[in-house]
Amino acid sequence: MKYKCPLCDFEINSDKYLEKYISDFNNQEYKLYHCLNCDGEWWEPLKIIPEFYEEEGEIAYDLYHAGIRNIQEWHIPFFKKFFLNQGRLLDIGCGDGVFIKEAQKLGFEVWGIDFDKKSIEVAKNKFGLKNVFPMSLEEFVDLAKEKDLKFDVITFFEVLEHQDKPKEFLEQIKILLKPEGYIVGTVPNRESVFINLYQGKYDKTDLPPHHFLRFSKKVLKNFFEHQGFSVEISDTKSLTEIATLIEIWLFGKYTFNLKKKLREKIYLNKNNKNKLFKNNLIKTLKFFRTLFLIPISLFIYPFIQGAHIYFQGKIK
Repeated sequence: MKYKCPLCDFEINSDKYLEKYISDFNNQEYKLYHCLNCDGEWWEPLKIIPEFYEEEGEIAYDLYHAGIRNIQEWHIPFFKKFFLNQGRLLDIGCGDGVFIKEAQKLGFEVWGIDFDKKSIEVAKNKFGLKNVFPMSLEEFVDLAKEKDLKFDVITFFEVLEHQDKPKEFLEQIKILLKPEGYIVGTVPNRESVFINLYQGKYDKTDLPPHHFLRFSKKVLKNFFEHQGFSVEISDTKSLTEIATLIEIWLFGKYTFNLKKKLREKIYLNKNNKNKLFKNNLIKTLKFFRTLFLIPISLFIYPFIQGAHIYFQGKIK
């Protein structure tokens, strides 16, 4: 049996995998493959499970549903590097709407889609966002055709790695973009020591059925180029991220297990006011942790690749 690389269609023998993993969510065995042609990596069986998100298969999704998130670190490069602050913007995988809420303040006409209905409810009810829809990209393309919608900017932060048909995903984006429109987003950086230290050992965020595709900067840039996009690529990193890395190096599973227990107490608590208080308490502790580790973080900063790859560009 052979599998085709989802990024370039190169065929790989099914017995030539890098590693395997059994998911706690569905008890499915997944195998990680490496493409000898494009250097991409992906997990088989390669199939999105939409209910994973609403059923909070990854614990952080309860935070989305509670409506107490802030802008995430992977959003920050957009506000620092992207040069437009107006036009019609679509955020794919908008979740609870924290990013488009801020983009709207800049002057964008914001739209968002996510197949997690609970998150879309938060975006509407808490943030007052109107043009947000609980639907797939395919469904939204049909809606956009009916309404004759085209977009100046399409963003997809931490979304591409979830896709089981990444080439088709970009083709649909082309349909929605204006001729001079831009794409912006991020993916996890598989070459980051941060990602590799976490994966499997302390955290399962970068594993299926949550994430299926694994990118390096080179792989991501080549994939976009082959699909007809010209993009600028850079990795993202912050002192907070590096402080977390140092903490894990020093204390390993002990610090992660402690954080996990604290997070579970927050997420399982149905009292939103109490949940918000505890979440802010963790943020405060993280701030002082980062402050304490700044000298070491500054020293190793130049030698560490960020946990995420930021891209922005347009159709060639």
